[in-house]
Amino acid sequence: MGFANNAIITKSKSIYGNFLKEDDYERIVKFRSLPDLVGFLKKHPNYQNILKDVSENAVHRGQLEALIKRNSFNQIERLTKQVFSKDESFYKINIVAQENELILSVLRTIISQEFEEMKGKIPYFFETHTSISVEKLLKTTNFDELLEAVSKSPYHSILKPYYTKNNDMIRYLDIEHALESYYYDEVFARIEKYYSGSLAKDLRSIFETRIELGNIIKVYRLKKFYQANALTIKSVLIKKHTRISEKKMDEIIAIKDPDAILKYLSTSEFSRFKSDKDYVYVEYYAGKIRYDLAKKFMYFSTDVPKVFLAFITLSEIEIENLTNVIEGIRYQVEENEIKQMLIY
Repeated sequence: MGFANNAIITKSKSIYGNFLKEDDYERIVKFRSLPDLVGFLKKHPNYQNILKDVSENAVHRGQLEALIKRNSFNQIERLTKQVFSKDESFYKINIVAQENELILSVLRTIISQEFEEMKGKIPYFFETHTSISVEKLLKTTNFDELLEAVSKSPYHSILKPYYTKNNDMIRYLDIEHALESYYYDEVFARIEKYYSGSLAKDLRSIFETRIELGNIIKVYRLKKFYQANALTIKSVLIKKHTRISEKKMDEIIAIKDPDAILKYLSTSEFSRFKSDKDYVYVEYYAGKIRYDLAKKFMYFSTDVPKVFLAFITLSEIEIENLTNVIEGIRYQVEENEIKQMLIY
């Protein structure tokens, strides 16, 4: 049995051809109401199918976000259905990312006690793809019920050490870190198992870059918004699978002014990713690097796993963009400010 075939490349490119373009975003940022956005997306080739039965005036933003995510999940699912090869489990890595996101969103709901908010967001359709009980997750209101919902999955042993009866004592950042570590361990184990040579090196590099940027965002956010100390920051960074030395990371953590981290990035090994746009947010900087790399692979790579990962990344970025637009509409953020957050 060989590796996944080129049909995935063709299909990825064809679906990606329907993604939102620059002029779509130019229009979207001008919308001041959710019905306007829904009306626009209903006519757009990438969303007309998933939104065809949705009424512009009745849709709740949580539902809209859930449908946008579902659309992306369906597309990735269509691509993975084409894989009948020995490296099949590499293409299922997205399931692990989705499981992580699901558990974290349930945890956030338990902490905030906003259970109504949760309803539209839990993807029922996911039940067939995971060993987590989505049905039980829907009813989860505390840590005991969460453990019960994941009891037949690897997540039970990951979450158990953080168990607490008191919702106010949930160590969210530590759990997020444990789940993220599990995801990356899975990723690198699957790359190791199926690939070798320059393809394995390139695949590792995609994820190493992602880890490094993720770590830098954490440093920035924890310093800027929580005035966290070096010890707290270090405890939530992904230490494995990173090319940045501990000494270098300590230097970044030691930077007093969080906004100076951006300046540091532009003179560090990340300067090769610099674009001509002024970076307003560290998240924007990191997202732009991911976007540019993914686009390069989407257009120029002939390796199926690389194109597949590029597709997932571009899909995630489109979801993030639309989520930012939806939030922007909700809080009536200035058009220009929304625009600065979008990556395209």
